[in-house]
Amino acid sequence: MFYKYILRMRHFKCSIKTSVFGLFLVAIATGLVTIHTNASYLMNMVRHTDHANAISGQHFSGFLVNTPGCKIPDINPFDTSIRHLVTHDTLECDGAKSLTFTEGSLLKINRSLLETTYFNFSHCSYQAIQRDGNNETDRLFRYDPKIVKFKDEVKLRDEFIRVVCHNIPGKMIYTNFHAVVFEKHSVEKDCAETEAMYSKTAKEKALETFNLIILGVDSVSRLNFMRQMPKTRAYLTDVLQALELTGYNKVADNTYVNLVPMFAGKFVEELPWDERYSDIAFDKYEFFWNQAQKRGYRTLYAEDAPEIAIFNYEKEGFHKPPAHYYLRPFSLAMENHGSVWDDTHNCVGDKLETNKVLDYVNDFVKLFKNRLHLAFAFITRLTHENINLVGVGDDAYLEFFKTIHQQGNLENSVVLFYSDHGIRFGKIRETNVGKLEERLPFLYWIFPKWFYKKYPHLDKTLRTNAHRLTTPFDIYATLQDIIDFKGITKVYDKPVRGMSLFSEIPVTRTCEDAWVFPHWCTCQKQISVNKTDGHVIHAANMVVQFINDQTSSHRKLCTLLKLSAITDARMTTSSDEVLKFRESHNSVLGRKVDYGSPVKPIIHYQIILRTFPGDALFEATVRYSDDDGKYHIMGDISRINKYGDQSACICKHQLKKFCFCG
Repeated sequence: MFYKYILRMRHFKCSIKTSVFGLFLVAIATGLVTIHTNASYLMNMVRHTDHANAISGQHFSGFLVNTPGCKIPDINPFDTSIRHLVTHDTLECDGAKSLTFTEGSLLKINRSLLETTYFNFSHCSYQAIQRDGNNETDRLFRYDPKIVKFKDEVKLRDEFIRVVCHNIPGKMIYTNFHAVVFEKHSVEKDCAETEAMYSKTAKEKALETFNLIILGVDSVSRLNFMRQMPKTRAYLTDVLQALELTGYNKVADNTYVNLVPMFAGKFVEELPWDERYSDIAFDKYEFFWNQAQKRGYRTLYAEDAPEIAIFNYEKEGFHKPPAHYYLRPFSLAMENHGSVWDDTHNCVGDKLETNKVLDYVNDFVKLFKNRLHLAFAFITRLTHENINLVGVGDDAYLEFFKTIHQQGNLENSVVLFYSDHGIRFGKIRETNVGKLEERLPFLYWIFPKWFYKKYPHLDKTLRTNAHRLTTPFDIYATLQDIIDFKGITKVYDKPVRGMSLFSEIPVTRTCEDAWVFPHWCTCQKQISVNKTDGHVIHAANMVVQFINDQTSSHRKLCTLLKLSAITDARMTTSSDEVLKFRESHNSVLGRKVDYGSPVKPIIHYQIILRTFPGDALFEATVRYSDDDGKYHIMGDISRINKYGDQSACICKHQLKKFCFCG
């Protein structure tokens, strides 16, 4: 208590009366805090250095993907160019200790805390949390006016609740939120007939039916997953025999535009959707969880950080819950209750918000272990802003996978564990390593161990594809094959945008074949170019002109930008094998590739430039061809440093990264 009191005084710079004793306390406080901070820092740095040295000792001189169609370099996560920017930030959830907890549908009181922490305990009460607005909005929640008091364990009949506890004088001493999963009779009734029909068809063909756990983490590249979550990674690969897709390449900029291809098999524009439809709900579009539900799957959809959720950030969301078990009302209620959060807004009392979501998923897969189910969760807040805070979640994800494995919940389940993209802002992102890793998020598949033995041909194909160029479109095609599993290697008559991983990805596959636009493509051979090169200067000025054209209709608000500096320039072109590739065919001995004279390359200049006023950093890919001597901006222009409130004067989201309010 004394130590915590001193820490609190130092944190809030509390004043102490000027006295010998007061000065003595300040000295002790400063000394204790310094010792604690330095010790913690040093221990953290030792662990971080050991981990960095261990990874640095591995071999990173080759390629993640090394085919005629694509070469993606294998880079050391602790490359010397970025190693000084890598830290392992820490976070302790030291809020109010959890007085209440759940076991299944039972809400219980931790009585061991009553004598040590919560004195003069009187009683607790809870209220149910529900969707509001006649159940037809994602924006509102409400508390059921009915208040249920309890002093001992109580069986819950509501899936989301807020708990409040009081002491004998009537003072509120505790608040928390709980989400529970229990059978819903209406859901079981709807699923039973469909599931039976689906299972019967599968059994007649001697095929398997799989449960699915789809767990996403925002803004974590493959390299940063290696840096920050070594324990989870080791458990995935060593214990669960997870399959890592090392050539997994994003296809667009941020979360929404990468996850729509993954779960709808389309670009956002093909849904169709753009910002003109921001007030129209997504209920009319079919996503993968809708397809699963039609096959008798019990479905769960869970996100944290409700203000920036995938389908809700500057969008309408869903007017009807997209899944049988939908966490959003709970998340909205918890977000709205400021007193339960810590200063970082990552902890709810003594628990990470991340754990709240993972516990909900775990309860779901545990309850329906022997019944067909699909869990979709995407966790954002902890990893969204700070590339070096990702490691705080290592223990949380490790325990989640340990729990579902040890409870036997993976015996007939396929797990997709992935991210949407790497970090999109910050100092590391401004480096060449950061540029590459932003485009290469982590992605793992976990199949039951018996699967590899029973289907060795699929095992071989999956392991081959782990080192081929893959995209969110391929994930969508694979998920469809899993819920309609036939146990065979899929055959395509012609190249397609999304290929199931149960079919071998051709060695000739290029970014163009996979519909990865040049700006996002990590396959191309890349060399540094002099920043004073005429092509580079011309391309940079063209980018600034394009940005100004975008804001021209808002010139009273957005200042005309000028080129301040070109900070980096690289020229990318297809590999020699692609330039010389003519055709491929099969022979008795295996696949052969014929090469001819190289074609004239089309060159892409990838440029990072700075503008003024505002000191914005932009990255763009500009295409140039000698055939016509013209320059074309390819795909999106990335803003790679934060714009903060520089664009507060404008409401159009697509212009915020370009606008500097004058």
